[in-house]
Amino acid sequence: MFFLKPKLIKNGKKSNADLLFKDVSPDQWDQEHLTKANLDFSIDSVRLVNEYAERLIHTEFGQQLLKEHSDNFVTRIGAYLGEVIKNHKDGQYRWFDFNSIQENTIHLNNYVLSVDDESVLYSKKLDHVLCPIFEVKQYFDGKSNYKNFLAYVEQAIKN
Repeated sequence: MFFLKPKLIKNGKKSNADLLFKDVSPDQWDQEHLTKANLDFSIDSVRLVNEYAERLIHTEFGQQLLKEHSDNFVTRIGAYLGEVIKNHKDGQYRWFDFNSIQENTIHLNNYVLSVDDESVLYSKKLDHVLCPIFEVKQYFDGKSNYKNFLAYVEQAIKN
């Protein structure tokens, strides 16, 4: 008798990533910088996401937004970073539901959900997991191992 692993549940996050430029606050900086042209899913565009995150952390307006909508910002920014990584990894990674991956690999044993309905990037071929949403949550909580999002993205693409 053998046991079947639970089915992996795909969970696209591109639409969450697009919200960074589709659902922009009335703040003038946000209106001028968080555009589809600027947020083109390039590695260089992550610099702008870094600047945006710093504005959220260090301005009264940003802190209020983070306080009221933390999971939304974590998910949007994490999805954006994940899409950048995914686009630079030659199609090896796809978005999957966190829980379905946790049930199918040991690579998430040291992780806990950082937001409701979390997704991760997973390569079946490599049996490797990347957790950009978790990394964004760690960053906003002051617990990140990376100095900024660009450092995380570059490391994830390199490995």
